[in-house]
Amino acid sequence: MASHSVETIATIGRGMTDGGKDERQRYTFDEANALVPQLRAVLLQLAVEKRRFDAALATLHALHGGDGADGGGSARSRPHVESDRREAELTEIGEGIKILLAHLEGMGVEVRDLDEGLVDIPTERDGEPIWFCWRLSDTSVGFWHSTREGFANRKPW
Repeated sequence: MASHSVETIATIGRGMTDGGKDERQRYTFDEANALVPQLRAVLLQLAVEKRRFDAALATLHALHGGDGADGGGSARSRPHVESDRREAELTEIGEGIKILLAHLEGMGVEVRDLDEGLVDIPTERDGEPIWFCWRLSDTSVGFWHSTREGFANRKPW
């Protein structure tokens, strides 16, 4: 059985290019707020896909964690067919999650917490790179923090 996790999928292909040089697009306050409907739609779809992924993974674990009895014959092959189907489903869902995350990454947006729908949007303040900090429960972008801080240090814009 392959090892899958949404956290692993969420980190694939993320990060900076050019040996750490930050080449992200920077958004103004108005541009960041204009992204909110698109961010909300993508994050809600990610939440749906994550639930599907978690359910398929739980089913796969249950298939592999049975009572240890060897049913033999065709009864033995049936769990393998179901297991293979669940593996394929996990792969398909994982690919969909990667596509959604790549879309956000292409916009320069960093997903910080998939469960909370928390993202950071690159911007600058006084010539220094910072993050707008937005989550699904926020009606609009209204907070920021430095690139060395996180959600706990966010401040009103």
